[in-house]
Amino acid sequence: MNLEAVMTEVAARLDTIDNLRVFDHPVDTVNPPTAIVSLPEITFDQTYGRGSDRYALPVVLAIGKVVDRAALKNLAPYVAGDGAKSFKAVLEDDATPYVAFDSLRVQSIEFDVYTFSSIEYTVAVFLLDIIGDGA
Repeated sequence: MNLEAVMTEVAARLDTIDNLRVFDHPVDTVNPPTAIVSLPEITFDQTYGRGSDRYALPVVLAIGKVVDRAALKNLAPYVAGDGAKSFKAVLEDDATPYVAFDSLRVQSIEFDVYTFSSIEYTVAVFLLDIIGDGA
């Protein structure tokens, strides 16, 4: 798999969600709601003879300032298992196959507070399990 191609393709899929700003690389400034495809943990040789590799790819969703009471309400559609804004539904949609890799599964979501440009934001960190060609 090509790291840049994987990150770009995941970002392109998320960019289909209305009113969501998406970056295919880490950034230092956000304007919520913003999705940022971050750098993965890579595990080589998942199958014999360089058959496949695995990426644990985090995608950070900055939804609003920590002091914004509406942030949690605004977060709900993105972390739902289904729906037009659901990261899981959009990323796992088989209608358009991925080119840069073979499979993607939204493995988990963790909630945290991240600081961008000295401002704290409520975030959801989606961990994507991606498998693709190792050669």
